[in-house]
Amino acid sequence: MHSYRIAIVGAGVAGLTQALWLQRQGHRISLFESGSEDLAHHCSHVGAGMLAPYCELSEAEAEICRWGAAALELWRQLVPTLARPVHMSCNGTLVVAHHQDRAGMHHLAERIKHAGFEPRLRWLQRSELHELEPELEGRFSTGLYLTPEGEIDPRSLLPALVETLRRDGAQLHFATRVDALAPGEIHAQGQRHAFDWVVDCRGLAASDTWPALRGVRGEILTLRSPDVQLHRPIRMMHPRYPLYIVPRPGNRFVVGATSIESDSLRPPTVRSSLELLSAAYALHPAFAEAEIVEMKTQCRPTLPDHLPAIRQQDNLLQVNGLYRHGYLLSPFLAETVATFIGEQRWPETAAVLRRSLDTVTERP
Repeated sequence: MHSYRIAIVGAGVAGLTQALWLQRQGHRISLFESGSEDLAHHCSHVGAGMLAPYCELSEAEAEICRWGAAALELWRQLVPTLARPVHMSCNGTLVVAHHQDRAGMHHLAERIKHAGFEPRLRWLQRSELHELEPELEGRFSTGLYLTPEGEIDPRSLLPALVETLRRDGAQLHFATRVDALAPGEIHAQGQRHAFDWVVDCRGLAASDTWPALRGVRGEILTLRSPDVQLHRPIRMMHPRYPLYIVPRPGNRFVVGATSIESDSLRPPTVRSSLELLSAAYALHPAFAEAEIVEMKTQCRPTLPDHLPAIRQQDNLLQVNGLYRHGYLLSPFLAETVATFIGEQRWPETAAVLRRSLDTVTERP
């Protein structure tokens, strides 16, 4: 296989995984990121890292589920090979609902069956819920258990990806703004840099060349509570958007995430904060004494059809529109692009990804 010089622009989870996949094919990688190496400014830094393809069928298209199921297996293969430990669990997702919201849980189950993934779900009764999550005993009469699903901690994953790239020879350029990019070249810090390929993974920053992109605001908070013990992500059905509570090391719990049609980065609103906190308290009353460690807001890059897309202009590729599925889908997109560059052919699985950019070009 020919070795190319490839520039990756953007160091979110999509750009980092893309860089790593291409590097492991033997290509020479230069990564450019306008922000600092801690990536605290980045949308990916705020994500919850849900790897739950079947849960996403509550709102997403079936393609998201199929791609996400493939990506989950890629994550399981990739994580043990990284330069530092990463927290990742694949203990399934438990979906629960209060009585008034049970219709949403049944709707999700029907969509999973219709998409052909019925073997991945199991209805649980009260005693089975107790066996799976003992501390939820008596709070819910039924639940949906979805396997295999999981979660990955962005705060351990992102630095592990950066360190792996650096260890294996990638040229990393943080705090380096790319002023312009074109097929086979980028302009940064007043200089032109030539490459065999350029892959644009800038997210919302690419809206200058991709007008259909828009931001969808997400709000997320982190709690610390030594009095709560959960063994897997819990998805709470909610009338306005899916809510989840994800256990993390150190008695931390990530609670999120709202989906609001806005590109504002102002701090979380009272309404959203109350909804997230109320969901946690309704799940387990011990959260009333939890510490609020962090409240964050970010905007996710989205196309009108909520599907990711890949655009090609000669030897410039743009990968964008991952919406709320950045962690779920990044390995799948990285493998798709790496296959194309390495073999000069698009895999069959890329058909919808590439078709979506032909039909979706304007803002709604």
